Formats: sequence, C-alpha cells, structure tokens
Amino acid sequence: MMKSRFAKLVPYMILPIAIFSIQQYISLPIGNTTVWWLVHFLILFIFFWEARYSQVSREDSKSLQFVKIYLLWNVFNILRGVFVAEGYWDYKGLISMGMTLLLPVIAYLSVNKERVQDILSFFVNYVIPFGFLLFPFMPIGAWGWYLFPIGFLMLFFPVLPMKGKIIVLVVSLIAIFGDLGARSGVIKYGIPIVLVAGFYGIRHLVWGQKLMGYTRKLLVIAPFVFFILAVTDVFEVFKMDQYIKGNYVEVKKDSSGEVVEENLTADTRSFLYMEVIESARKYNYWLLGRTPARGNETIHFAGEMVRNTGRAERLRNEVGILNVFTWTGIVGVVLFFLVFNKASYMAIHKSKNTFVKLVGLFVAFRWVYAWVEDCNIFDINNFVIWMMIGICLSPSFRKMSDAELKLWVWGIFERKHYKKYRLFLRHDKYELIL
Repeated sequence: MMKSRFAKLVPYMILPIAIFSIQQYISLPIGNTTVWWLVHFLILFIFFWEARYSQVSREDSKSLQFVKIYLLWNVFNILRGVFVAEGYWDYKGLISMGMTLLLPVIAYLSVNKERVQDILSFFVNYVIPFGFLLFPFMPIGAWGWYLFPIGFLMLFFPVLPMKGKIIVLVVSLIAIFGDLGARSGVIKYGIPIVLVAGFYGIRHLVWGQKLMGYTRKLLVIAPFVFFILAVTDVFEVFKMDQYIKGNYVEVKKDSSGEVVEENLTADTRSFLYMEVIESARKYNYWLLGRTPARGNETIHFAGEMVRNTGRAERLRNEVGILNVFTWTGIVGVVLFFLVFNKASYMAIHKSKNTFVKLVGLFVAFRWVYAWVEDCNIFDINNFVIWMMIGICLSPSFRKMSDAELKLWVWGIFERKHYKKYRLFLRHDKYELIL
C-alpha cells in the first residue's frame, strides 16, 4: 500500500480529538472556538488526504459504497447551508456542524488494519498517560468521555494480553461506576461487556452464529418499531418511570459543587422528538433537511437560545438521529441507516473471525443508541463509531483468522508483538503462535 507524507501524522490526531471531547467538563481553559476550528480543519485535511491511500482494492471501494454516498450527501447539505444561512450564528453553526458531518471519512482510514493498529497503539501508549495530567481537573464521571476507545477494545477482552486486560477492565469499571447518573457512559462501556460475556462462549456453535444474526436484525429494526409505538401512543420507551416502579435516584455533585439528586428513570428525550418533528412539519424540510446551518425550533430551550442567538432555535440536540434528520432530512436518515445496516451485516455474516462479529453487534447497537443519544460532535465517541464501521466494512479485517487478530490486538499493547505482526504481514518467516 502506498503511503503519503502525512501517513505518520494520522495516529497523533486522536489526541486533540480526545482533549476536545472533555473540554466542557474540565476546569482548565483549553483553546477557543477559532483555535478548535483550525485544529478540526487540519485533522479533516489529513484524514481526507490519507483516505486516498487507504483503499487497496476494488473490494474496499465497493464495501464503502454507502459511506461514500452518505458523505457526499452531507457535503451537498453543507454547500446548501451556505445559501440557507442568514447571519453570524448560522454560519458559525454551519462550520462547526459541517465539520462534524465530515467525520465518516474515518471509515475510509479504518479499512486498513495497520493504520487502525497504529491509532489504537498511540492511544494506549500516549493518549491515556497524557490523560493523567487532565483527570485531576475534571470529575471522575467525565473520564470516560476521554477514554472511549477502551469500550471498543473491551470487545477483544478474551484475547488481550494481561496488560491490556488490566487497562481495559479498570477503565471500564471507572467509567461505569464513576457516575451512575451518567447513563450514557454506563451503557457505552457496559454493552461491550455484555456482548463479550453473551456471545464469545457460543461463538463456535451453529445456533450461536444464528443468534448473532437474529440479534443484529432485532437491533436494526428496534428503533423503527419503538418509534411507531410511540407515535401511535401504544408504548413510549423513554417514559421508563411509568413502567419501572421504585426510587432510582443517584446523589452526586454538580459542576458547581452542589449536591443534587438525579432520577435515573427520568424521560429526557420524548420532548426533543416532539420539538424536532413539529419544527420539520412547520417549515416543511422533511425530505432534504434544513442543512447544518439551521436547527429545530424549540420551546423548552427558547429562553436560553433567544438570549444566546436571538432566535428560539436549537442547532443541535442530544439525540444523534434527530440531528441527522434536521440537517440532512429523511434522505440522510435512510443513508445513515444503510451504512450501519451494511456494516453490521458484513461483520456478522461475512467475517472469518469472532471479534469483528462482536464489533458488528456493537455497531448495530450504536444504530439503536443514535435514537437515544450519540450527539453529533467532533469528539472521540463519534471517531470510534466511524472507526468501527470502517472495520466492519474492511475485507482485510473480515478475512483475518482469530489467531491473526489476536496478534494484531497484542500489537496495540506491546511493542514486540507490534513488530511481530508487521513481520507477519511482510510474509517473513514467523509462525503465528502466541
């Protein structure tokens, strides 16, 4: 595979992305909007430049077909946004949200197993240690936002070296129990544990493979089913306080140090759906979206938005799929679905190794979770999502045996195994036994 002059810079890009992910939680001043725009532009420039060198075969190009179409649709809507924007706040939103919509380019980089290994190796050996300089200035519950690739690496837990097992397990436990009120962190770090525990032991059984396939199908269609049930007023999945009896309250300190109580079953999403749908109905942007220059009209946040921007309009919501819909319309939602559907399908049904199948199940889950959260931000959470999609779509990842993948993942944590894996790829005399 050809390498460009920027190839060695790609792994380093995960550090500023990780830092940006926790800037809202950290008490230290870390840059400003202009600085981060320049950083994000530089990162995207390097990613797009390197994407040209990532596809090593026509098979790679074919597997990325839906990602390419989705990315082009996002570019089209960014260009539309130039004409839709009416003032300062619209153009500011267009730049920030527009760069976020370009993150799918990461899937192109991630079809290459060597590059993904380099990125994760840099994260483990340098980004995590750097985090210890930042952690004293942020609450424990926010650490997980900096360490999201660890949740991904949990999927490989059975074949991790001891060093890797310790790192992944400790970080996951801190992320889960550091702040139980942060339901998103508990879910994102907990689901990989559930997937490994539930499917690794049955991986060689015929019915185990079928169970993976059925689970994927269930996850893929679940959001549509729940959405229809909610619209028809049969069952609203977000109103858990109506179905779960008991007092589930987490007592913690907020950002100002005040002790507060948080209801873990509280519904914080239904009204967002209603506002987004009503806004689309009112301004008739169902099909193509409103572009990343504009958001949805809001009632609940009207006071705050009017004070900040002079308009009762929320550019971005906490729910990823609502942002995709608002910015890129039903067309964008369909393309977004096709990417996740194909990635999870290829991983589970066209992979020779167990662990890419587990990644595929996690990708299917993240499709579901996009209807709950996964806010569209230029952060490490979205970086990991698109990296996993690239892995699922990658023929080279799917063709790996369990033994080769074990050596690959050991190379992330230990330099000697990193060198052994590169020797193996160059077809040197190396026996693939650990």
